[in-house]
Amino acid sequence: MKTRNIFRIISVVVAAVFLATACTEKIDLNLKSSTPQMVIEGNINDQPGPYFVLVSKSRLYNQDNNFTGIDLATVVISDDAGNSDTLTEVVPGLYKTHSIQGTIGRTYHLQVEAEGTTYESYCLMPPPVDIDSIIIAEETNFKGETKLKGDIQIHDPAGVANYYQVVSRVDSVPSTGFHVHNDNLWDGKIRTFNIPQDEFETGDTLEVKLYSIASQLYTYFYEFNQNQNNFGQPAAPANPESIFTPTALGYFSAYSVKSKILIIP
Repeated sequence: MKTRNIFRIISVVVAAVFLATACTEKIDLNLKSSTPQMVIEGNINDQPGPYFVLVSKSRLYNQDNNFTGIDLATVVISDDAGNSDTLTEVVPGLYKTHSIQGTIGRTYHLQVEAEGTTYESYCLMPPPVDIDSIIIAEETNFKGETKLKGDIQIHDPAGVANYYQVVSRVDSVPSTGFHVHNDNLWDGKIRTFNIPQDEFETGDTLEVKLYSIASQLYTYFYEFNQNQNNFGQPAAPANPESIFTPTALGYFSAYSVKSKILIIP
């Protein structure tokens, strides 16, 4: 069996165990923080629910990376059309919606009351942008090794500020990290984005999703990436600018989705 296939099987097993226990994607934030802080990670989109919110505490550098869920929090998602949903705690720190449905153009409000403090964040759900095509091509590196590389092509809407996040899945293995883009330099033009994963072979099932996200989410994810890519020791470590009031780590994203699936030829 190829070494690559062995690693794929291991990754699938790990992903399956995680999905069975968490029911949602969890991004492990390697946060620069001197003391544990509240971390809130919530999403709502235009696809059928339920939606999930994670409430936890950040970890110190000298601690393990185990998830520390905050239980008994009161978590509410509401919109500017008068709909409101109080989430139910599934396991400590993981909260699930019941009835609210993400709708394009509405502004969503996340309110989390935990450990005596109420945290709030607002987010507008932008309209989606279609994926025109998935492009697969061979690429040769400086060692002369050839592998498949993937891109998506979109036509950015003119006259509107757009912010994007690209996620992918090869068979049952999802991409990781925040892959975000804006249209500051190419408003209204045709544009290609790299697919986050590039380890696939003929016969693999590739699914790519394009999230249309709000500007504050783009800024948060961009700053997070900049901090992650800082290989030196900065004089004054900083987390991304908070999108919660009062300050909390993490994010609340209301986004719309377009997707395409391709069997790798």
